Amino acid sequence: MLKLYGGAFSRASIVQWYLEEIGIPYEFVLLDMKAGAHLEPDYLAINPIGKVPAIVDGDVKLWESGGILLYLADKYGKMPDSPEKRGEIYQWVLFANSTLANGI
Repeated sequence: MLKLYGGAFSRASIVQWYLEEIGIPYEFVLLDMKAGAHLEPDYLAINPIGKVPAIVDGDVKLWESGGILLYLADKYGKMPDSPEKRGEIYQWVLFANSTLANGI
């Protein structure tokens, strides 16, 4: 089962929201960021940057919410076939990460 790692009030919430929207089962692993759980060796083996979110999906380890969202959309058949439509998705994912997320 896919594991999503995140902290309270983190960008993991957008990945969690997307997983719920597309109906993919997952386990949410809440890291105690104040206690430094994101800097522990076990988590750094998943994300050497020590930030959240990150996922483990079988042998795949990914971090950064935008990259995770694009991976999930592609893996679960939610990416459109045309480059134009995919471009719109890329645009909104990058907008959300660079513009909207700053206000969260």
